[in-house]
Amino acid sequence: MAATWITIAASSLPEIIRLARPLFTPAPPQIDNSQRLRLDIIGEQITELQNAATQNADSINKLATDMQRTIEVLQVGAEKLERQLVRSHRLAVVSTTVAVLAFVVALYALGR
Repeated sequence: MAATWITIAASSLPEIIRLARPLFTPAPPQIDNSQRLRLDIIGEQITELQNAATQNADSINKLATDMQRTIEVLQVGAEKLERQLVRSHRLAVVSTTVAVLAFVVALYALGR
């Protein structure tokens, strides 16, 4: 019984392989003009995006350089203002001390 099945299948085997082959090895897709145009547009868009990314990188680099200079200038200004603040604080302490001494001297003079 099995032998008859094999003999029947063996005679049809080349036809079965011929029919099944396209299922396992598909032909490369044919590109028509609309797909070609779409691929050309996609290629142009990719080029534009790469150019935009390059320009953005250059702009970011310039911005970072400018920010670094600005931060350095701000640090110098902050140090200068800090020195002025220390001087002002010392002057205020000296002025307060002189005022208190003057008040004490005035009270002493009035009390005498």
